[in-house]
Parts: sequence; C-alpha cells; structure tokens
Amino acid sequence: MNHFDVAIIGLGPAGSMAALLLESYGMKVLCIDREKDIYNLPRAVTVSDQGFRMCQLAGIDDIYLKNSTILGGAYFSDKNLEIIGGSIDLKGFVSANGWPASSLFHQPFTDRDIRNKLENSNVEIILEHEFISLNQNQESVSFKTINLRNQEEEEFTSRYLIGSDGGSSVVRKQLDIPQEDLNYNRDWVVIDVELNNPDKLGDKLIQVCDKERLATFVPSHLPFRRWEFIIHEHEDKESFLEDKIIHELIDKWLKPEEYKIIRKAVYQFHSVIAKNFQKGNCFLVGDAAHQAPPFMGEGMMSGYRDAVNLSWKIATSIKNKLNANLIDTYEIERIPHSRFVVKNSAGIGELMEAYAEAETPEQVSQDLVQKGYGSFILPNLTKGLFFGGKADESMNAGEIFPQPVEFENKEIVRRMDHILGKGFSLISNYPFEISEDNHEFLDLLGCKLVTLEKKYIAENPWMKSLLEKDRTYLVRPDRYIFGSTNSNISIDMLINDLKMRIMN
Repeated sequence: MNHFDVAIIGLGPAGSMAALLLESYGMKVLCIDREKDIYNLPRAVTVSDQGFRMCQLAGIDDIYLKNSTILGGAYFSDKNLEIIGGSIDLKGFVSANGWPASSLFHQPFTDRDIRNKLENSNVEIILEHEFISLNQNQESVSFKTINLRNQEEEEFTSRYLIGSDGGSSVVRKQLDIPQEDLNYNRDWVVIDVELNNPDKLGDKLIQVCDKERLATFVPSHLPFRRWEFIIHEHEDKESFLEDKIIHELIDKWLKPEEYKIIRKAVYQFHSVIAKNFQKGNCFLVGDAAHQAPPFMGEGMMSGYRDAVNLSWKIATSIKNKLNANLIDTYEIERIPHSRFVVKNSAGIGELMEAYAEAETPEQVSQDLVQKGYGSFILPNLTKGLFFGGKADESMNAGEIFPQPVEFENKEIVRRMDHILGKGFSLISNYPFEISEDNHEFLDLLGCKLVTLEKKYIAENPWMKSLLEKDRTYLVRPDRYIFGSTNSNISIDMLINDLKMRIMN
C-alpha cells in the first residue's frame, strides 16, 4: 500500500488547484474522483483578479486567458433593464493583483486543459473510485474507496487528506462536521446558451430586479451566455426545464432562433458554511466547506483561496518538519473570509428583492445597498499567521501585496510574481541586510529577497502608498503580507516572529 504526503478526494476546481500546487511544491499527491472524466457542461463562470493571480501561482493562468472574456461591468436594473442604483464600469481596469477585475470563462474548456496538465504531472490520479470511510491518528490518515468498475474496496494512507468532494461531501460527513445555514435558500433555474451571433448583447452583468421574477444575465465567455431566474414557491420546478418556458423567460433578450440551449438545471441557491474546515489531519476545501448563491461570482474563487492557503502550509510544514501551528492557521484565516463571501452573496440576492419590491430605488435602505455593492470588495485577513498573531493594519498585515505590471504599447508584458517564485519573499524599495541565522531560516523557506526597481513603483499606483515609507515587507507564498518594518520593528524582528510561530 503506497503512502502519500497528501490525498485529495474530489477533482473539481478546488481539488485540482490544490493538486497542482502541492505537486509543484514537491509533494507526493494522490487524487481520487468518482467520475470517469470532467463534467462537460458549464457551472462556474467567473474568475476574479485574485483568481487569475492564484492561477498564475499554479501555472494555469494561460489556460484561463485563452478561455475567458473580460467582464465590462455590472449593474442592477428594473424589469425593463434600465439601470437603478448605479453601475460598475470595469473596462480597461487592472486591479492591484495585476489582472482585470473579473473575467468570464467557459468551464468545460478550462477544466479539460487543467485535467490534461494534471495527467501530465507527477500527481497520481485514480478515477471511478468512490471514497467511503477514513480513520486517522496524529501521524497519518488511512481511508477506503470502492472501485466503481468492479466494486472492490481499496485502502490508501496519507499524511494529510483534503476533502474537495462538493456540497454533499462524504468527507465532511465522515468527519462529523456540521454546517451552519445562513438562511438564503431559493430555487432558481440556470440556463446556458450558445449564441448564433456572438456579438449580440452587451458585456455587462445585469441583476434584474423584477417583482414578477428576479433574474440575472451573465455575459459568459463568447459565444456563450447565461441566465438565472428565480422560481417561486408555488411553481412547478420541473416545468422550468421545458424549452417553451425557457424561450418565454429569455424573450426580452433573444428570440429562440438566435441561440441554442446547451444546459438547463434547477438549483437551490444555498448559503451554508461548515463549522470547521479542519479536523485532525483532514481538511475541507471548496463546496465541501462552503456554498454561496452565485451573485458575487466568488464560489469557485473561494475554493481556490482554500486550496492556495492550505497547500503552501502543508508543503512548508512537511518539507521543514514544522510544528502544527502553521497548518492550524488554515481555518482561522479561511472561515471568516468564506463567511463574508457566503453572507454577502446572499446580500446581493436580498438587495435584488428589495429593489423589486420598492416603488423607487431611493426607498431601499442604504445599509442594504452598501451590503450589496460592498460585497465586491473582499476583506483583508485579520487573524492567523501574521506578526504578533494578528493582522496589524499599521503594518499592512493581512492585505494582499500588490502585483506590479510592466506595460509595452499599453499591453501588459510582465507581472511581478514571476520574480517572487512560490515561497516567502522580503520586498523593499531599498537595499537591506539580515542576520546570518535568519538568512539560513529564510533559505529553508525558499524566501526570495527582492529590491524593487523604481519603474515598478512609478508605473503602478498600488505600490506608491506601500513603498513611499521606505518599508520592507515580509510576504507569504499566497501573497498576503505577514508584516512590515517600521520605526519599532526591524527586519530581523519580523523574521524572528515568523520563526517563533512555525518552528518546533
């Protein structure tokens, strides 16, 4: 029986991201999935600026680039598709992460290319196997699967196990981890079409606040488009899968001869989150850990954040034989952030309902408006692996360090993360020195020492506020700032604090 560093149950987006990253860190990785192949219809459609940056870390940003279309903006509308409550224009916007704020992709295309990349890596993949049980001790996890082709049971062992097996996660049930319901549960029908004329319709996402029927229009990766329509409690859910009904719903946008239906499904949009993301040596990521309504477009992105946060911590811990403190920060950091996404995704749905019921947009409470629009600004991390154990705003701890970009003829030709690599980094705009002992420690972590060229700062407004104070920043592999120097905190003090938190 082979032993692995990490076993991953479920090879959807979050599981695949974790597998690619762990393999790139030199881990021996096993992936188990019950399906024979990828799901060949679109589900997730949105990749954010941070999502692209995470894909950059995993070496799959090129896959999303060739299979995505930049989102032009978003707005809430009345039933006639007229703007209410303002709009967000994203044309030409490059965020602090060095990528467009939001792009729309076609998941079957990206999943196929990601699966091909995994199959050509050192990751061991076993398909058509269903996870059935696990046992764990302090040192390892043993678990059983059933081969769906011949119904034979097989047993595996690993140092750690990641459950990325979706909303009905068997891993979560085996770990006896309850879920908290955040009280947004609505039935919606989701319809994906392929346009006969790809230029038809705009590039902005529309939240349609129609009292008769709430709807969302998503300008997916060309030539695809998506609509989502709420189903009222008294209505027959199955009837919304009939082509005649679908044609009626889409009628204000397109006539039936202008598109081909490629997917139709009824979902209950949930807002749930697991009480824990870790139990012993086992972890939950993606939909196994949290499920949110799709209004923010952050469901898959939250799964990617889980995978990135957890992967570097596991790999760093295994390679350097560190104490458990590092890995234990996974759920400390990810639960509050995931809760924000779940809660505020539901908040957008609530704002849509409020606009639909109000006689005028001005009647909607500003608290609800702020909750809806504020959902698109994700919070910093507050507790976890930071200087002093708490993300001190004065040190910019808990913020994502910006990614400067280089332009040629108004096109981005280079992004800074290629300099940083996959480990920690010390970043400054001036030469700095550290003690010999701390040099050795940083070498163990694969830490890059980076003095930024002036052009990076001059050409990138995101950098000016950080580096105008002549600070040095200690940045984690996931690009969150651990802490920074100031008049009271030296570089060696930063490093010593990190050493104290993760070393035996």
